[in-house]
Amino acid sequence: MVLEQTAARFDNCRIDPRALIRLRKNCRLQFGRHVTIGAYTVITIWPEDISGHVPTAALEVGDYTYIGELNNIRVAGVTRIGNKCLISQGVSIIGSNHSFDPGIPIIDQLSRTDKVGVTIEDDVWIGANSTVLPGVTIGSGSIVASGSVVTRDIPSNVIVAGVPARVLKDRK
Repeated sequence: MVLEQTAARFDNCRIDPRALIRLRKNCRLQFGRHVTIGAYTVITIWPEDISGHVPTAALEVGDYTYIGELNNIRVAGVTRIGNKCLISQGVSIIGSNHSFDPGIPIIDQLSRTDKVGVTIEDDVWIGANSTVLPGVTIGSGSIVASGSVVTRDIPSNVIVAGVPARVLKDRK
């Protein structure tokens, strides 16, 4: 099935006309109030056929969340971005990943089933050029430093940095 570009309007949201939102059939997109999506951000909501039934995927973005320019959000399963989050520029949020079984070309591999979707709780700041990988939860009030790669869950109210991202200090 071909991806369909969404031309929908969302109440009280600012979506730059140069942003691209691609939503496949059987998928869901929900923006809270006063969400901002910057120029050249690409949001793709594409389900993974991992269980043999009709696949679905969903992106839920909370109220007053800012998603800056040049971001890449790839949704499989359910990805949630909370209220009052700040997603800087050049951030990738990846909802699934390919398997890598030997003897099968990577492009022909099905997606992994053990890590799907991303959860970003309320009041999170993700710095420029960071990457958030599938299956991760970032706790409320946390900050991800620029250029970090988040490979595992991050607790609430901490500052993380690095590749892979590690806790530097508490925000309490």
